[in-house]
Amino acid sequence: MVTAEGGRPPTLRGWRAWGLRLLPWLIMGATLAITGLLWLEGRNQQMEHVRRDVSQEVAKVRTRIEGRLQANAQILRGVAGLFAVSDRIDREQFRDYVESLRLAARYPGIQGVGFARLIVPQDLAAFVQEVRAEGFPDYEVHPPGERASYTAIVYLEPFDWRNQRAFGYDMLSEPVRRAAMVRAWEQGQLSISGKVRLLQETEQDVQAGFLIYLPVYRRGLPHNTDAERRANLLGWVYSPLRMQNLMQSFLQRDYPELAQRLGIAIYDGTATTADGLMFASQSRLAVSAGRFQETLPIDLSGHRWTLHAQTLPAFDRQVQRFTERDWIVLGVGGALSIALSLLAWVLIKTHIRVAAALCETRLAHCELLESQERLRLIFDASEVAIFLTDLEGCITQANERMAEMFNCPMGQLIGSDYVSHIHPAERAIGRQRMRELLAQQTAEVKLERRYWREDGSEFWGLLDGHLVRDGQGQPIGLIGVIADTTQRKEAEARIQFLAHHDYLTGLPNRALFVEQMEQALALAQRYRRQLGLLFLDLDGFKPINDQYGHHVGDEVLREVAARLRDKVRASDTVCRQGGDEFVILVPECPGRHQLEQLAQVLVGVVGEPYEVLGATLSVTVSIGIAIYPDHGEQVDDLLRSADAAMYLAKAAGPGQARFADGQVNVTGPAG
Repeated sequence: MVTAEGGRPPTLRGWRAWGLRLLPWLIMGATLAITGLLWLEGRNQQMEHVRRDVSQEVAKVRTRIEGRLQANAQILRGVAGLFAVSDRIDREQFRDYVESLRLAARYPGIQGVGFARLIVPQDLAAFVQEVRAEGFPDYEVHPPGERASYTAIVYLEPFDWRNQRAFGYDMLSEPVRRAAMVRAWEQGQLSISGKVRLLQETEQDVQAGFLIYLPVYRRGLPHNTDAERRANLLGWVYSPLRMQNLMQSFLQRDYPELAQRLGIAIYDGTATTADGLMFASQSRLAVSAGRFQETLPIDLSGHRWTLHAQTLPAFDRQVQRFTERDWIVLGVGGALSIALSLLAWVLIKTHIRVAAALCETRLAHCELLESQERLRLIFDASEVAIFLTDLEGCITQANERMAEMFNCPMGQLIGSDYVSHIHPAERAIGRQRMRELLAQQTAEVKLERRYWREDGSEFWGLLDGHLVRDGQGQPIGLIGVIADTTQRKEAEARIQFLAHHDYLTGLPNRALFVEQMEQALALAQRYRRQLGLLFLDLDGFKPINDQYGHHVGDEVLREVAARLRDKVRASDTVCRQGGDEFVILVPECPGRHQLEQLAQVLVGVVGEPYEVLGATLSVTVSIGIAIYPDHGEQVDDLLRSADAAMYLAKAAGPGQARFADGQVNVTGPAG
């Protein structure tokens, strides 16, 4: 049936009306669903953001813990350096060195620095008598019993009441300590023990402890292979550490706010069990109790710890209150959905376009917020300097760490030329590297160089630079990251110096002297010229040590070294052979007469009085002289000749000098 006008049936208009009435409900239902999904997605993103923050915080804690233990390990390397440059380190020298480290102020948690000597059974009795003779009549190696090999703690500073409990202890007798010591011995590397109870512990404030070991091999003997390391081991330098003191000082200094948000626990090994617990920042910290958790391994020189962190209830409640605010977003979204459904009758197509635009805008806004948050975290939370430059090398952005590192106000740093902050000696190569990067001749720049602060001081930094491109792939500038490596460079330089110089006088040690003498001999052989060698031994030095103490004797040795350096040429080399013996290399020696004059000057200057700590002291010197090639053509031959000549001079009386062939041309006060 149709109308008189030939139109559609009336029922068609009913279906259309029904469809129009249903459409707003469909729109409202769809928009409410979209609002709910957006609310849920936003809530999940917020929770993920918190989780990432917790993960980053825990990762930084792990990095700082590893850095703290590396700093502690560096102490032992410095102590090992003392044994590497001297035939014998006595108790006073060891104590003075450890006191200079200021362990309590700089390295909380370390109970001390010690040296444990390896002893074979047949030498045990003699060793005990040797230590008793140093003023410890009750000294014993404990625990008692027969074993294949022993160790004994010989030095342990500071030598307070806690550390005296461990004096003489055989650490090889205990399985956990023994495993770490054997690992260090066989590998020739640093080793960290498992969880132990230190002998320094009492029944009050008992803490878990661990020890760090570094093997010390006999000076001058090789230790490159397993067999050499087993045969030539002298002992171990080590540090005992109390875990609670170490971690509490670390958290209070570097992360004071962490106690309000995270609970930290550290376990020995890979399992988070009560037996392996070494530290817990909260007394009732239970695994799996926090809303956000993170567990990371810490690898420590062949040993592993497990770091577990979880959010505390107060922080979880704060996050919960923050996420509850999203209900406002849900309510507003629902109201907007209803309003949009009322307008659907006349603006349905517009509404669809607006809804789509809103969705796209929200997604873009979320992406922008994430990008800004990532940039803020990188810039503000990073411990390295981060900066961006334009194509001319002008700094356009920088973080606060860079302003602190270069001691330059942010307002002055932005807009400055990056190359102007490089050390003047390296600016030309720095600008060349920047041009190569901008010209795309290299993909990145990664190097270590010196930088220049505004106050004129310098520091070492590790630069990692990359080219920045726009959406079309065109270069628009550079991004660089600088990590301050000054402390590592200084530590390496100090270790290098100690390996080649006498720790007391700063003079070259025997190893460096022999190397320089071999070079001088090669030149003398090539150009057929003479080379002079003077072997000096102080007369009357031992009574100074016996009467006034080794600290006074050390001051006399330093003054003797300074006087010798002052009287020789820049091309000559003065070396402390050991004890009160010195050797002087004269690489360009015209003849005997010049060596006689030099010996005469040295006898006079050494014999002048010494004013030390209010006392006037005097020593003389006996000098043996050898000449290449008359008295030997090799280093050892010349040293033996000069040494023998020195004994001839000493036999003639104080302040005398003799050539290796027995001639006498220099006499001192007694000559």
